[in-house]
Amino acid sequence: MIPQETIEQIRQTTDIVQLIGEYLRLKKRGRNHLAVCPFHTEKTPSFSVSEDKQIYHCFGCGKGGNVYTFLMEHERMSFVEAVRHLARKAGITIREEAGSDQRRESLERIAYANHLAVDYFHDLLFQSKYRSVLQDYLIQKRKITDESIKCFKLGLAGQSWDGFVSLANSKGLDSDDLVTAGLVLKSESKGNYFDRFRERLMIPIFSLSQKPIAFGGRTLKKGEPAKYINSPETPLYSKSMVLYGLNVARDWIRKENEVYVVEGYFDVISLWQAGIRNVVASSGTAFTSHQARVLARFAEKAYLFFDADSAGRNAAIKSVDHLYDAGLDVMVIDAPTGEDPDTVAQSKGKDGVLELREKALDFIEFRVQGIDTRATSIIGKEKLVKEFSTVGNKIADPTRRSLFFERAEELLNVKQELFRIASGQSTSSAPPPNSKSRKFDPIEFGFVSLLLNGPGGIDRIFEKISPEDLDSKQLARLYSAIITQYRDTGAVDIKHLLDSITDREFISLITEVASKEWQPNTIDSELVAMVSKLTEKKIRKIVARLKSELYEAEKAGNDKRANEILNEISGYKI
Repeated sequence: MIPQETIEQIRQTTDIVQLIGEYLRLKKRGRNHLAVCPFHTEKTPSFSVSEDKQIYHCFGCGKGGNVYTFLMEHERMSFVEAVRHLARKAGITIREEAGSDQRRESLERIAYANHLAVDYFHDLLFQSKYRSVLQDYLIQKRKITDESIKCFKLGLAGQSWDGFVSLANSKGLDSDDLVTAGLVLKSESKGNYFDRFRERLMIPIFSLSQKPIAFGGRTLKKGEPAKYINSPETPLYSKSMVLYGLNVARDWIRKENEVYVVEGYFDVISLWQAGIRNVVASSGTAFTSHQARVLARFAEKAYLFFDADSAGRNAAIKSVDHLYDAGLDVMVIDAPTGEDPDTVAQSKGKDGVLELREKALDFIEFRVQGIDTRATSIIGKEKLVKEFSTVGNKIADPTRRSLFFERAEELLNVKQELFRIASGQSTSSAPPPNSKSRKFDPIEFGFVSLLLNGPGGIDRIFEKISPEDLDSKQLARLYSAIITQYRDTGAVDIKHLLDSITDREFISLITEVASKEWQPNTIDSELVAMVSKLTEKKIRKIVARLKSELYEAEKAGNDKRANEILNEISGYKI
């Protein structure tokens, strides 16, 4: 276990805006920063990051927290992994105490297995018995440089059936953990364990936090039916959520505000070493909506650069929906016949790629390329209208959407009205954003929110209002936590409060309440007004209860008790 003071020191050293800015495109809005939420699908930004409070909250899906919870949610880290990760960035040494957590330990063992595998495969590539693979295949045939081999940590799975299993076992890793990590298989008949990857060039796949989470293995054997074998889904790796190369391309994508999207690992590597650094590839799966949303955090424009064959063309068409839906502008680069991004980068270099980029087509031009739209049959034109209608209505910005349909109208020689008819809806307005805002009594919500914003004289408030006085059990729980923290530490600190909580729903509530904006110079007066209203509400509830008791006493003919209740009621001023 990591001492609480160390966790606090690391959190105070880490700026949440800077951290989240490494993963999302943040835009300053007033005192906060806004972005499109990484945790749910949306087009209108509802993800808010507060520099003052060092918290984030999404008003669309309700997710919220601090620097630790962001890494836990976004990077699938355990709490301890998140603390260690930020400690390394801050240059803080951690001294851990005794303690355990089963899930955390399991994730850490899988992460360690992946780190071990990266080094194992990379070192194997440079062993003398495999020099031909390095020299003949990678350097001579693939034209991969030493710099790229080191940057992308390329490696080799050898001929041994259990080389990695044996190494990992000697390092204290259990074989079942290696199976969970997707690195090892277990024989159903014999019960023994053997390496998943053999005689393959190994391409590690990294998360945005530079953590190895999976591998792609390219066969080196002739006649092997499976050209590529990729890691299976694991607790650390989901194919549909990862983009190959994004860990090294992220800052370049943000700088250029555009990204090249290619299909293969070697497309990425060849473009990278040619000087095109803002490039990524889908990770062994069809391009997904989540991958598109990830790219939209860093760039506004995507260049699809796929193979020149029909499969590459189809891949480009299938990718467009998700990219437009994520809010990206989409252009398509046509590779010369018989070529792909890898060969173009090798033969023509950066200038050749940029020359093709200058000739890139917008999606509509690309889609109707080679089609005589004036001679197309009604059915053929109908299909194109419906296709463009589907794509166009996924563009959130109304101006861009209108320009898209104007271009489609021009190239198809049809009226814009047809696109509205095809979609069955108006194209003049964007879909409403999602909302998961909870409904609370505004006085109770405001009261607790003000307490989290640091007013003075807070101890006197506890004497007047108790958690039981709040109708909302959720807000009462938060108010109770505030009271406990204040009595233990002498202050209310939302950042420290979040560190002590593991309940994700409760964390979401805290960030939602804390995210309400108040003018600093009016917090005390606002709180006085809220306390007054809650006190009045409390008295009304007491009087209502007493009147009910009075009715029962009079009904029973108990005059003595009725007079006592009347005197009690007269003591309250409403």
